[in-house]
Amino acid sequence: MKKIKFYIILVLMLSMTACNKDFLDLKPLDAISEADVWQDLNLIELYVNDRYDELPHGFCKWAGGLRMTGITDESYHMHEARFLDKYTQGGLTSGSLNMYYFNGFWLDAYTAIRNDNIFLEKISSYQGGEQERIKQLTAEIRFLRAYFYTELISRYGGVPLIKKTFDLDSNFNVPRASFNECVQFIVDELDQAIEDLPNRDEAVGEDFGRITKGAAIGLKIRALMFDASPLFNKTNDQTRWQKVSQACEELFNLNQYSLSNDYPGLFLNPMDSGVIFFKQFLGQYGFELVDVLSDYYYHYRGGQSIDEWRFPNGDGGWISENPRQEFVDQYETTSGEIPVLGYTGSPNNLTPIINPKATNYNPSNPYQNRDPRLRYSVLYDGTTFKDRDLEFWDGGKDSRNTNVDFWWNGSMLGYGIRKSLDESWSLNAGVSSHQPWIYMRLAEFYLTYAEAQYHLNNFPMAVEYVNKVRSRGSVNMPPIDASGNLLEKIKHERKIELAFEGNRWYDARRWLDAEADFAKDIIAVQVKKDANTGAKSYRYYYFEGGTGKRSFPTSHYLWPIPIEEILKSNLEQNPGYN
Repeated sequence: MKKIKFYIILVLMLSMTACNKDFLDLKPLDAISEADVWQDLNLIELYVNDRYDELPHGFCKWAGGLRMTGITDESYHMHEARFLDKYTQGGLTSGSLNMYYFNGFWLDAYTAIRNDNIFLEKISSYQGGEQERIKQLTAEIRFLRAYFYTELISRYGGVPLIKKTFDLDSNFNVPRASFNECVQFIVDELDQAIEDLPNRDEAVGEDFGRITKGAAIGLKIRALMFDASPLFNKTNDQTRWQKVSQACEELFNLNQYSLSNDYPGLFLNPMDSGVIFFKQFLGQYGFELVDVLSDYYYHYRGGQSIDEWRFPNGDGGWISENPRQEFVDQYETTSGEIPVLGYTGSPNNLTPIINPKATNYNPSNPYQNRDPRLRYSVLYDGTTFKDRDLEFWDGGKDSRNTNVDFWWNGSMLGYGIRKSLDESWSLNAGVSSHQPWIYMRLAEFYLTYAEAQYHLNNFPMAVEYVNKVRSRGSVNMPPIDASGNLLEKIKHERKIELAFEGNRWYDARRWLDAEADFAKDIIAVQVKKDANTGAKSYRYYYFEGGTGKRSFPTSHYLWPIPIEEILKSNLEQNPGYN
């Protein structure tokens, strides 16, 4: 009986096959074939949109991505110290334990590059018209591939240039290209992309937030700036600075951007006139911690919860990143003078060395008469936040006094990061946040242009562009001049203007300043309030809670290539890592 049924079924199948030769060549109903993707413009756009999600950002809950402030002289990351001290105390090796929070980027970057290469290889098969849209999407992919290579070379120096996907017969031992070869590849890619990308004023509606000409030129400037800086420009070749200057002028000549007059507000507003490239978090909630068993490194996925992470403990936050006292001291007085030049005395009770030129600085009210960007960027005792004065004084609502709610999340250094916080957020609304991460804004490139002009001996132009940044509305700081050490003035302005935005780690390294600046030990402040008079006093001291000591060996200017990559290939390791 079973045999009869089998033969009947077989005959039916053969007869149907005779009528339809494609009977057994059916597409799966629950999946989309690869061939279909590259013939459907909607699916192609979805593929490109997924590549945007691969971009790291500076709101990562941990130290992956771009949030590098905790490994610089800007701040101390009290919830990551046990991991970050491998870097801040000079202990990096190429092993996964010491690089857990860092070397996951290598795999993430090359995974993204592979996905970009797939697009560039497959897109030529598309036959559906809409060629202008295809050109734009292709340009976006070229930007994204160039972005990851720029981030790779800024960390590792020259890296393997993987320009196509591998198959089983490919040679996987691709050597490291030179740093200059990588820069040239990035510039060539971006120049090609710029032609087919829209301007800012054209990226509207559903295209709002997509990559524009300005973003591509900005990325080119960054790559050229690394190439021109002392870390990679050992002979001080001025032609490299000339390229930086020309690229900046290319950006300015678009006439698409202007300096923002709303310094605190621009970080919440992707439509601000000074914003060039940003990441949106639409429909993304929280974050996801991913451990990839193949490499044992940290990988970041998902949205962001920076408000919970940076709000003061008095408002239910973790205030994880604590600005260092020495960095707070760098904010000038409103007369344009750095108020504190250093410290002397007992490590537990330091005496500030007051700058005699800072005549409007009051040690008894140290946050008065300061550069407005201090108030916009840093949470400190007495500043107004969410319609109340913060209480970092011992026993105050935002202190680490054990009688205070959530005291264990109180700042260890007496400060928190305010920049980018959305004060309308509350813990009751959930931990997710939705403000954009600003990758690029015009002020950065004004200061880059000033730096290039300095190296090209055009001091008046350098001064002019620094002062454009300092004089704009909501900042209104007095102008600098070319007297004294002009390069240090440019560096200082960049340090303050771009504080806590991820730039400092890149800048101090490319200037070869990190071995001095990042090796300084941490200073904290304790604020005390007299219960009777309300008068406050300030004790400054070296913070040595296990991770307060800092060091920066020259090997740390570059990261070690992951040991797994070294063992499975012929890649040459960076100097200082065995």
